[in-house]
Amino acid sequence: MFTIITLVMVLLGILLIAAVLVQPGKGDMASGMSGFGNQLGSMFGSRKASDLLTKITIGLGAVILLLSLITNKFFMSSSIAEERAPATLNAEKPTNIPAAAPAPAKTAPVQAAPVQQSK
Repeated sequence: MFTIITLVMVLLGILLIAAVLVQPGKGDMASGMSGFGNQLGSMFGSRKASDLLTKITIGLGAVILLLSLITNKFFMSSSIAEERAPATLNAEKPTNIPAAAPAPAKTAPVQAAPVQQSK
């Protein structure tokens, strides 16, 4: 069952990518893609095609979200989550701790030599 839901989610993801790429942009760039935008416009009307693609995009995103939540809730066993522990749990403390580097000695600021002017 987990494999089937995963495959459905992959297919829905591909459809979502296609739906987003087909949507016209602000400059109606879809019409420049070999007339594909014009075919959508003549089939549904330009406004209806945009509304339909927006609804398809939202629907596909919502279905993928719900399937992800269902998969995580019911198919990921709780024993796996309980078995996971941080890598530092029961780890030995390091014995060779390097000493902190000494602070640099403060030196007097270097002054530039006076410039001699030639006559």
